[in-house]
Amino acid sequence: MTKRIAFIGTGGTLSNAGTSPTDYLSYLDVGKVLDARSVLDMHPHAQDNAHIDVIDFGSLRSKWIGVGHWIKLSRLVTQLLKDDEYDAVVLSHGTGTLEETAFFLHMTVDSDKPVVIVGAQRPPVTLGSDARTNFLDAITVAASPASIGQGVMVVMDRTIHSARDVTKAGNHVLNAMQSFVRGPLGVVRADGTVEFYRSSGKRHTCNSEFKSVTDLNSENLPRVDIVSAYTEADGVAIDAFVGSGAEGIVIIGFAPGTATAKLDASMDQATAKGIEIVLATRASMDPYVVQRNSLSERKLIANTDITPQNARTLLQLCLTLKYTHERILKVFNEY
Repeated sequence: MTKRIAFIGTGGTLSNAGTSPTDYLSYLDVGKVLDARSVLDMHPHAQDNAHIDVIDFGSLRSKWIGVGHWIKLSRLVTQLLKDDEYDAVVLSHGTGTLEETAFFLHMTVDSDKPVVIVGAQRPPVTLGSDARTNFLDAITVAASPASIGQGVMVVMDRTIHSARDVTKAGNHVLNAMQSFVRGPLGVVRADGTVEFYRSSGKRHTCNSEFKSVTDLNSENLPRVDIVSAYTEADGVAIDAFVGSGAEGIVIIGFAPGTATAKLDASMDQATAKGIEIVLATRASMDPYVVQRNSLSERKLIANTDITPQNARTLLQLCLTLKYTHERILKVFNEY
């Protein structure tokens, strides 16, 4: 039976009209971002194996997308997939912030049906563009029965990633999206078949306790900021964020989870005021921070193997539901 897929267009390079076949840069500033119908029209073979309905969310650059868009998208995707009419959702997105939108949806969409987010590194008109292949692969993965229950997936460069694990690791290369720690979920083969190596693991989508967040009457999440450690870093940024109303902060510390003395002092002052602080590291290959005794004594939350930006989102979700420090610790172990 032919799968019915809802295609939500939000913009990004995949949707950019570009400026010339050899322009790989200026389109970022001056290229026109096309609507979803125009994007689908550029892929005449996309409906060979699936019926696709277009839903135009916006023609945006990824740097413009924020929490308000996340919440609206989560509500929209959940509603579409509750309807028996749709078997899956494919969503186009700019790659700059694609991973953050993907993780939020992975935590909040209330469905086990496939959700695939797709982007491109080069506009469709440029030489060597990955846009058409990525789009067709996204439709293929969304239509695959093996994708059910995998949560939100990111499909680019013939590779299937879990939204929990993926990060953009390159500016211009076609294999920019990588899952450093756990590896990709699977691949799309040259013959168009889909193979999964593993399941997405951990809690997500319809098994997530955060699927209720988008039911709240709000378009915002609590303020959580990110501070990076570096040689001689002081606590000015932490103090400023606390003064600006931050309820939580993610520290990108040195590997394997340390910071300068001045950062430590400001972190301790912040936790004494009830600010929740997650300690991550700048190590991308093995980022897991072990919850050692000194961190527990200081009321710090050790990050696991998710990126600092995803740790920020996860902390925002916890603070939205007004979780205690102890429950936040549990969440970071489960997700």
